Amino acid sequence: MSRSEQGSGRRSDRVDQQTSTRACNRAPTDDSAPESMSYGAAPVARSPERRRRQLRASTLAALKRGLSDREQTILTDLNHFKFMTTSHIQTLHFTEHTSHDAAARICRRVLMRLGELRVIEHLDRRIGGIRAGSASFVWRVGLSGDRLLRQAAGDGVRNRRKEPSVHHLDHCLAIVDVYVLLAEMARQGVIELSSHQSEPHSWRPYLGVGGQREIVKPDLTAVTATGDFEDHWFFEIDRGTESLPTVARKCQQYERYRRSGQEQRHSGVFPLVVWVVRDEVRQAKVLTLIRATRHLDPDLFRVTTLAELGGVIAGRTV
Repeated sequence: MSRSEQGSGRRSDRVDQQTSTRACNRAPTDDSAPESMSYGAAPVARSPERRRRQLRASTLAALKRGLSDREQTILTDLNHFKFMTTSHIQTLHFTEHTSHDAAARICRRVLMRLGELRVIEHLDRRIGGIRAGSASFVWRVGLSGDRLLRQAAGDGVRNRRKEPSVHHLDHCLAIVDVYVLLAEMARQGVIELSSHQSEPHSWRPYLGVGGQREIVKPDLTAVTATGDFEDHWFFEIDRGTESLPTVARKCQQYERYRRSGQEQRHSGVFPLVVWVVRDEVRQAKVLTLIRATRHLDPDLFRVTTLAELGGVIAGRTV
């Protein structure tokens, strides 16, 4: 498949967009942070029921006014991706401090303060064990953060608060791993990250051959650019928990979606489907499966590990 079929192969007419990656790079350059200033939020009651009653519109407005741009971007990212580790957040939003240790220290301070305000909260389960301290926390939107987001969206439906399963959490964090890689490549000037979407905004409903409604569900979508070329991507994160026949059915659905022509009518191109797998053993199995499955165009797909993904995105690996 030619580059024009893989990406767009055409000169980009993109407008200058403000991505979350650029927004998070406006962090201060010394060991202080605007988040260290006191907040204007009203005192929070100890009782969960009393706390919920106190979080009315005026209190939420005061809380929102006390959040820095960086903190609001952290909340937005957690809302998009559901779960993020301390390391993910530090890599994305604490990049311009004088040293890695300073960035780590300020990141932990900001996250713990947001946790105290219930804007975010960490799971009981940790990554890396208890000895890793707060660096091992996995974060999600907290009670106050959920109310802020629902108020902004005019949505009255609260998010569920239950603990995720091990498999679901592993899958969600692997999706963030891919996004963090893209954001890092953009920050380093290797690519431009024009846009990205996570689930469920990344999903694509379409009509099947018989007129039935179908949905193809990429874990993540992105549009990147290198030089004069713009490339579109569908990312599927494979953690080795699904059977190979299930993987084959997903590939066949992408093929049906391509034949529907809907994506091409919308964006002018059909994205490459990139399977990001755990290791080289799984990579070999999925590659063999794609080549052996009837009615699949192997050029539509790439199968890679996270360590090799940067080369695929930058066009160094076919």
